[in-house]
Amino acid sequence: MFMEKPNVIIYKVRSGLKEGIRAWFYTWHGDKPPEDLGALKPIREEVHPWINFVWWDNPAPGVPSEFFAVQWRGFIYIPRTGEYRFYLTTDDGSRLWIDDQLVIDAWKDQPPTTYVSEPLSLEAGYHRIKYYHYNRYAFAEAVLGWIPPFGEPGVIPREYFKHPASEVIRFTGIPEGYEIEVVNKIGSRKCVPKARECSITVKFEEMPLMARLRIIDQETGKVIHESPGEIEFWGGDEIKVIIGIVKA
Repeated sequence: MFMEKPNVIIYKVRSGLKEGIRAWFYTWHGDKPPEDLGALKPIREEVHPWINFVWWDNPAPGVPSEFFAVQWRGFIYIPRTGEYRFYLTTDDGSRLWIDDQLVIDAWKDQPPTTYVSEPLSLEAGYHRIKYYHYNRYAFAEAVLGWIPPFGEPGVIPREYFKHPASEVIRFTGIPEGYEIEVVNKIGSRKCVPKARECSITVKFEEMPLMARLRIIDQETGKVIHESPGEIEFWGGDEIKVIIGIVKA
């Protein structure tokens, strides 16, 4: 007697992890610079290969040379587990977060000045990075470097910076009668397809999202497939799902 058994193939069509680090430019006014750049409305968005800038005039088209601010946000790849120090050279103020920890706070008017963080124990892999910078009058400098446990100190090379393309993970090719569930230690998210597609939202603070992928039969509620291990998801990923039936 033959039984029908689903044959499932899952593969990543498009990776959401891109080269460089995303930058948002803002303007500000008053005696004190803004504390939270994320609460401001950006006037320009770019992707930069690294953070290594000296601006004598306008930092970008449409951005004034005075009273501007920049937020860089993305990921830094740590190639080897160990103790790292980070440094920045800033004019005027800068703040640096690694994995949501404020490691350098130099938020004040000043000539070009270099600051060095305390040692950070970091595991190999991707770590969230956020860098705030503001400038009051013309001439600005924002440089980010590291002192790694290997090699020479210096400006962090461009190949170590990445950013997610979006905050959406898209699943395609799902046959009628099935749905997707993404499960991690925190909880689960269901993705019910329309026209063979569906998507879930993953915030920057959650990335990379390490989770198992389940495929559920909508009629019976049974899990017909679960990934044997956790999958690394990034915003902007496109995942193709193929479900076939074979005789077992």
